[in-house]
Amino acid sequence: MNRRNFLKSCILAGVGAPFLLDQLSTIAAAANTKILRIGYAAPVQTLDPIKTVFGPDIISQGMMYARLLKANADQSEVGPGLAESWEISSDGLTYIFKLREGLKFSDGSALTAEDVAFSFNRMRFQKDSVYAAPFQPLKTIEVVDPLTVKFGLDRAFPPFLKLCEIWNTGIVSKKTVTAMGDEAFSAKPDVTSGPFKFVEWKAGDRVIMARNEHYYREGLPHLEGIEFIFVPDVNTGVSMVQAGELDVSMGVPFARMKELEAAGVTIVSEPSSATYDMLINHAKAPFDNLAFRQAVSYGIDRQQINDAVTAGYGTAAASIFSPKLNFFDKEMKVIARDVEKAKELLAKSGVGDPSFTLLTNAGTTDEDKTAVLIQAQLSEIGINVTVNAIDPGQAWTQLVAGEYQAQLNWWYNETTDPDNAVRWCVWGAGDNKSYYTRYNNDEVNSLIDKAAGEPDDAKRAEMYSKIQRICVEEVAQVALYHPSWTSARSAAVTGLVFNLGSQYASIDEADLKG
Repeated sequence: MNRRNFLKSCILAGVGAPFLLDQLSTIAAAANTKILRIGYAAPVQTLDPIKTVFGPDIISQGMMYARLLKANADQSEVGPGLAESWEISSDGLTYIFKLREGLKFSDGSALTAEDVAFSFNRMRFQKDSVYAAPFQPLKTIEVVDPLTVKFGLDRAFPPFLKLCEIWNTGIVSKKTVTAMGDEAFSAKPDVTSGPFKFVEWKAGDRVIMARNEHYYREGLPHLEGIEFIFVPDVNTGVSMVQAGELDVSMGVPFARMKELEAAGVTIVSEPSSATYDMLINHAKAPFDNLAFRQAVSYGIDRQQINDAVTAGYGTAAASIFSPKLNFFDKEMKVIARDVEKAKELLAKSGVGDPSFTLLTNAGTTDEDKTAVLIQAQLSEIGINVTVNAIDPGQAWTQLVAGEYQAQLNWWYNETTDPDNAVRWCVWGAGDNKSYYTRYNNDEVNSLIDKAAGEPDDAKRAEMYSKIQRICVEEVAQVALYHPSWTSARSAAVTGLVFNLGSQYASIDEADLKG
C-alpha cells in the first residue's frame, strides 16, 4: 500500500485529517530512529497509575512506571525489580523490601523508600484510587531507611508478593506528585521510574515516550522511544502495519489471522488470562431477575460464538475466569445451549417485555460478530436484543456509571493468582461493584476473603471452585470465551512479549532491527 492509498483507507475508515497529519509527521520523524509505534483501538484516558483500570492506560503506564518486582514472561513467578531482595515474616504478616542502591527517576533525582511508601499509600488509601481492592490486607507502610520499606498486613495473604508487580503499584515521585497535584500529574507526568519517560500526551491521539537514561537496568531499554497511538479501527491498524506506518497493531480480528499470515504479515498469538463476556447490570431490569438471567445464559451458544469469533484462537468459557489462572475448576463444563430450558426460564421470569440493549465498542470486528450471534440466538427464545455500537470511551463511561443493561467487554487477571480476578469481577463489597455489574452475593464475598488468606492450596482450590460454580449458577456475568492476545507486527520487531497480565513485560528488552 502506498501513502495515497493509506490516506484513502483511513478516510474511508472515518479517521480525521488531524489524525492523519500527526500520523505522517510521526512516520517522518521515526524513519531513521528506533521509535516503536504501537496501535490500540481505544484512547488513553489518564497517565496516573492509581486512577484507572482501562486497558490502554494500563499498557502505556506499564512502560513508564517501574515496580518493586518484575514478572517473567509467563508470569509464573516474580523476581527483583526496583527491590533487589525481600523478606517475609514466618506468620506472613510482614514484608520487608530492600531497594537497589543508586536508583533514580527519569529526571536524575534519587528514588528512595519514601517514594515507594508514598506510591503504595496513594494506591491503597487514597479515596479516588480505583483498584485498591486486591490490597485490602495491607494496613501499614513504613520507611525503615532510605533503601528499606516495610509493609504490614492484618492477615496472611499469599497473593501479596505477586501484586507488587502490577501496574498500579508503579512507583511515582513523591516530590513531583506533591508539587504538581494529582490532576496535573495525570495529564503530564514529567518524572517517571520505568524504562521510558513521558514526552507528550496528545489526548485522543497518542502518548509519546522516550528512553529513560536513568533506568535501573543498565544498558536498557534498547528502543529510543515509543508512540502509543489510538487507531479507532483494528482493520485500519493492520493496514498501517502492512504499509509500515505502525510497528505493532494490537487486537487483530481473529477471522483475519490466517489470511494475514498467508499474506506475509507477522501475526502473533500469545496466551492471555482474559475472559470475554457479556456484562449485565444486576441493578436494572430485566437483569435484576434471576430466571431471566438464566434464560439468557441457556439461550446463548458459547461454543458457536467461540468458533465463529476466535477461529481457533480461543476456548469457549465454562467459568468466569480463565483456565490459565491457578485454581481454575477443570471439572466445570461449558453450558450447552438449551432452547427449551431457556424458554421455560423466560416464562418463569414473568418479564413482560423480554428485551434489552446490548452496548458494543465501535470499530471492534470481533464484538460486532459476537453481538450479531447473541442477537440471533436469543431471538429464538423470544428475547429481543437491540445492538448499539458506541465509542469505546463512552462505553466505558456508561459501564462505570451503571448506565447500561448489557455490554460486551472483557477483563483479565494481572497475575496467575485468582484473588484479584474474583475481587475485580464478582466481589460485591468492592469499590468497582463486581466490574460494574452490581452483582453482590454475601457467600461469594466471604469465600473470596477466606480463600485469599488460606495457605493450603487444596483448601483454596475448593473455595475457588465454589465461587466459580455459584457465579455461573447465578449468572454473575455471561462468560463467553477466553481469547488469546493477538497482534500484527513488523518483521523488524524483536524481543517483544505481551504477557498474561496485559503488559509488555519485556518492553525494556524489545528492539527494532535494521
